[in-house]
Amino acid sequence: MAKAKKATIKFQKNHLKGAIEQRRKKQKATQIYKKRNPKKFGRGANAGASSSNGGDEGEEDDGAQEEEEEKQDSGDEKSKDMGVDEFFNNGLDSDSEEEPESDNEDFAGIDTIVEEDDGSDMETPTPKKQTPAQKKKQDAKEEAAKKIQLDALKEKDPEFYKYLQENDQELLEFEGEMEDLVSEEEDEDDDEEGDEEMEIDTDEDMEAEEEQPKKKKGKKAVVEEEETMDGIPLVTKDMVAAWQSALVEKHSLRALRRLLLAFRAGAHLHDAEDDRTYAYKINSPIVFNKLVVTCLKHVIPTLDHHLPIQTTSGGKPKPVNSGSKYATLQPLVKSFLQNTLFLLKELTDQEMIYFVIRESEKAIRYLVGFPKIAKDLLKHLLFLWSTATDRVRIISFLTIRTICLQLGPTYLDLSLKGVYLTFVRYAKTTTMHTLPNLHLMQNCVAQLYGMDFDRSYQHGFVYVRQLAIHLRNAVLVKTKESFKAVYNWQYLHCLGLWAQVISTHALSSAGQPTALHALIYPLVQVSLGALRLIPTSTYYPLRFQIIRNLIQLIENTGTFIPLAPFLFEVLEGGEMKRPGRKGTLKPLEWDLGFKCSKDYKGSRVYQDGTGEQVYELMTEYYALFSTSISFPELAIPAIVQLKRFIKKSSLVKLTKQFAGLVEKLEQNSRFVEGERNKADFSPSDAAGVSGFLRHQDKEKTPLGAYWKGVKRSVMAKRKMIEEARKDRAEREDKDSSSRNSKAEEEDEDESMDEDDLEEIEDEDEDSE
Repeated sequence: MAKAKKATIKFQKNHLKGAIEQRRKKQKATQIYKKRNPKKFGRGANAGASSSNGGDEGEEDDGAQEEEEEKQDSGDEKSKDMGVDEFFNNGLDSDSEEEPESDNEDFAGIDTIVEEDDGSDMETPTPKKQTPAQKKKQDAKEEAAKKIQLDALKEKDPEFYKYLQENDQELLEFEGEMEDLVSEEEDEDDDEEGDEEMEIDTDEDMEAEEEQPKKKKGKKAVVEEEETMDGIPLVTKDMVAAWQSALVEKHSLRALRRLLLAFRAGAHLHDAEDDRTYAYKINSPIVFNKLVVTCLKHVIPTLDHHLPIQTTSGGKPKPVNSGSKYATLQPLVKSFLQNTLFLLKELTDQEMIYFVIRESEKAIRYLVGFPKIAKDLLKHLLFLWSTATDRVRIISFLTIRTICLQLGPTYLDLSLKGVYLTFVRYAKTTTMHTLPNLHLMQNCVAQLYGMDFDRSYQHGFVYVRQLAIHLRNAVLVKTKESFKAVYNWQYLHCLGLWAQVISTHALSSAGQPTALHALIYPLVQVSLGALRLIPTSTYYPLRFQIIRNLIQLIENTGTFIPLAPFLFEVLEGGEMKRPGRKGTLKPLEWDLGFKCSKDYKGSRVYQDGTGEQVYELMTEYYALFSTSISFPELAIPAIVQLKRFIKKSSLVKLTKQFAGLVEKLEQNSRFVEGERNKADFSPSDAAGVSGFLRHQDKEKTPLGAYWKGVKRSVMAKRKMIEEARKDRAEREDKDSSSRNSKAEEEDEDESMDEDDLEEIEDEDEDSE
């Protein structure tokens, strides 16, 4: 049976008795009218009329009995033909028997009462002013009802009742104050629908608590609040300290309740649109800070004391709302969660936000009974994860991960979808300021997608398919708009994200393929298709970034992907053949753009940078296969192409670099051939071929050692670039910031529309 709403309890207390009396008067008047008009109401009325004219009493009784039996039979036959609604509505007008006279306490078990006009002509009587005697009698009835509730608690959970007697005797006398923590207009049914799937992008505001504070009186009431403001108690440091002491020493629920009432007032302190009156007032920032810190640090330990973690026979923790004590403490838990979330949304100081998230992470297990609050918290954490400082970003992500671990697979699905769509929205532009944040978010997404490989595969399949659909449209339509749907920062970062997710989790810790391993092939096909969509020198930066993603995939999964032809194509292109135009341009930042501007195209700077990128990528690519049994055959095309380029090119520095690479390729080929000559298995022996030089360290091969030195110089160069970017960011003036904003607007025009993500996903779900 669901718990009655507070409005229901109020109606029972103030208006129910008058409504019942009004209904009885109406029924009695209807009976008298029926007796006075027997022709209109059939045989029953005629029988009553004839009995009044004369006849012996025995005949009267027999006639009345027959009438009653016929009414009952006709009623049974009639009820068979009625619908459910007609049956219950008909019962409201039934006057076959009168209801016994009773007081309000006889209807304490009524759970629901229609609060709005139900179409009937029954008028709700206005409450009459009670005399002192009537008020005293009503108070006595309320105390008796409370005593019955406490006796029921004593029988149902004697240990909890004994604890309240020993540690918090006043709670048994002030049980009514619990109502102040529950909103009158709160929809309890929404919070009970835990199994219903919720969307991240729906905008639902948290329902505010609108209950007016009440002054409680009792025989043993102790007045703790000496200072008041406009008749409302004023929170002081001594009061907060007293509550804190009671929570720490006794785990007092009475102190907890009062602390939460003050916390609610503090959370809504700066809400300009809130015109409600709360149980307490706060006029000091010092008191406010102390109140918030005390509440966040000591509420959860107190609740954990009363609601300890229980495990099943299999060792799994039970939901916190499965215990018998939870129903008593549910208003306290809900009040804390709602006000903490509201406070978190109102805060702007990053240090304070970090503190609130860190402390509220301990309360995650209590969200299991409040899916609406949990969804709202998850939505706000995703917002902070994409907009706040690095410290807040990390703690927000860790809290999201805790929600997935403690609240089950439903919230894991919401989080997997939420982090990906949040990443896509944030990846519309890439500057030297946003690039580190994008790398951090990529690492977080990769970690979250490693929690459940099966669910991650379902999400990954949908989103990789979305990328493939955009690419297919660009290939078929071949318009400027279709090309922009692929050649933009969102698309490029999504390819990099899935390359990192799959390369991280495609193989288990034991080296066995996981469910995500199946996404390698479609991701490689989409990446190579995007790379070849516009194979001009303008989009060499995009080509090099995609190749880096695929090299990462090769390194972590051992999958062979033929990337050398796309690097040879660059060396054979017109950009590397014709002499470069000299100028004073600064070196191009290859990771901050996916295409080169007109100023760089055809310049000597762009030509040298392109050659360096090909040299680094080709060295890293072949170093990954330096222990492969097929390396001599794999290196032959590279040796031929590089020697041809060295012979024709006039770039002295670049030709020296490629000459060193050719030498190492030949040395590594001779090394692998020597090891193959020592092998005692045939080429048809798959086990022997796969185990060839498996335990050989790649860095100890000729090409692997060469790549180690090249990598060291590459990393040093990247470090210098990052330091230069930091210095440049500090020296940026207003003109440069305006140019950056203009460039961001241009990039947004070329961005992939996030609505397409949702539409394609819905189509995929419908097809399945």
